[in-house]
Amino acid sequence: MGGTFDAIVIGLGAHGSAAALELARRGARVLGIEAGDRGNLLGSSGGRSRMIRRAYFEDPGYLPLLDAAWSGWERLGEAAGETFIEVTGGLYGGPADSDVLRGSVSSAELQGIPHEVVDAAEIRRRWPVFTPGDEVGGLYDPGAGMIRPERAIAAQLRLAAERDAELRFRERVVDWRPVENGNLEVETDLGVYGADFLVIAAGAWTGSFVPDLALPLEVERMPVLWFEPTVPVADVSAGRLPIWILDTAVDGTFYGFPYDDEAGLKVSRHHSGDVVDPDTVDRGEQPADVERVRTFSRSFFPGADGPLRESIVCLYTNTPDLAFVIDVHPAVPGVAFASACSGHGFKFAPVVGEILADLAVTGSTRHDIDRFRASRFAAG
Repeated sequence: MGGTFDAIVIGLGAHGSAAALELARRGARVLGIEAGDRGNLLGSSGGRSRMIRRAYFEDPGYLPLLDAAWSGWERLGEAAGETFIEVTGGLYGGPADSDVLRGSVSSAELQGIPHEVVDAAEIRRRWPVFTPGDEVGGLYDPGAGMIRPERAIAAQLRLAAERDAELRFRERVVDWRPVENGNLEVETDLGVYGADFLVIAAGAWTGSFVPDLALPLEVERMPVLWFEPTVPVADVSAGRLPIWILDTAVDGTFYGFPYDDEAGLKVSRHHSGDVVDPDTVDRGEQPADVERVRTFSRSFFPGADGPLRESIVCLYTNTPDLAFVIDVHPAVPGVAFASACSGHGFKFAPVVGEILADLAVTGSTRHDIDRFRASRFAAG
């Protein structure tokens, strides 16, 4: 098995499927290769729901990309005949000096977007399911919402295939290499393929595809849990409960989404601190995972402390500064890669796909990605 293409994409999760679609939109003959099944949950792109928010506490440097991503989701919706952004509003809280609260307020004010700053009493009044102490404040972002990741990735893959992209699943890439005439070769467990351009969007496995760059990536085991609420479902459903992020100041930051009829109430910790090998990670449900979330819920969100309904383990791929890595290979023209989104990358998928297509084909992009270059680690 083999063949020659204009571009090959390794990994068909959120960013890889977006890159495959963008390259196909531009008329390239695309091959997308994914080691798992279509829509698998082995990486970072599953979990039924992902946040999209404008009051972005992480860093103001993301805001231009966030605007482009928002437009990209709208464009994907028009092409697919679907709506991907479900507006729920967003509540981001913590003590006055927490990054979540300070960063969210700063971001909202910088952009001039509609928002409300609320104290703990107002949080308890407006959303009685939350029980924060008086030291907690919050920002309410009425334009925030969520995206269903499995549905979004399926749409990107479908639209890419409609533009004649060849998508191969359960096929593992074992190597890639430059060959004569400036071309590239990708070897899998089933064959060898040639291409002019290569995009690596392999998530937790990205480091193994660019070992010469010695990227300082850490893969983190992330338990994701859903519970049956102890309060009426109407009190925690979309339209009543926003997406939310809460810095506890004692055990890190937790987050959640409105009730999902098929799974329950999603409540999880943002960053577990459990560094793993993605090939040998324990994907089972552990009592300590559940108890950590229950301990949070008993103090801050007791309505979520009901029976556990569902759990999965996904992966965060982190850099030391928790910022993305998006770059070209410094020694091999035509190769671009993105990974290490450190737990906050899904919402950017359409624009990251565009950037990867730009970088692979032309070596540059109109988007400012200087702070995401891999060279920042070499400089350090």
